[in-house]
Amino acid sequence: MNKLVPLLALALLTQATGCKTKDPAPPQPPPSPLSQLPPETQTGQRTFGCLVNGQAWTPAGSPLGGPLLSAAYSNDRLGVSANRVIPVNNISSFQRIGFSFEGIQNVGTYALTDSLTKVGSYEDFENSCKTYTSKAQVGTLVITRLDPIARIVSGRFSFTLEKAGCGRVVVTDGRFDCPF
Repeated sequence: MNKLVPLLALALLTQATGCKTKDPAPPQPPPSPLSQLPPETQTGQRTFGCLVNGQAWTPAGSPLGGPLLSAAYSNDRLGVSANRVIPVNNISSFQRIGFSFEGIQNVGTYALTDSLTKVGSYEDFENSCKTYTSKAQVGTLVITRLDPIARIVSGRFSFTLEKAGCGRVVVTDGRFDCPF
């Protein structure tokens, strides 16, 4: 019993002085899809991103060595497109999001209303789906900077597209900042 008393005292002393095992840190929640997009800038940073059906979408990979992001502005016509190559079942899947608009001269809000001169598009080549804005599926393009001298265009975009056999594609929180 004499040997038990010192061991019991040592155990109580160890517990009282804070010699405890540390609890593991609680698991961190995954980053929100919106936080995975590039920031909105207006300095020609070559950025592009949006949420597609709630998931972050940014350019990635390189389709046949082509550009991930391209922008052009000439004669009041703006075109911006971004490409994404992702592996799916050991095959590369290719996606493209873009818009083209005739008649842009200043910053402002523009409606993407057709599939020829004021168009927003989502293309998924793995599923052979190409969807475009139309009078029934209108999108929005907001130009926040258009600088022909510095050759920079920046802004935001969104649209919802649906096509039989392809399902519904909801593009929100789109942002871009491109030299042209």
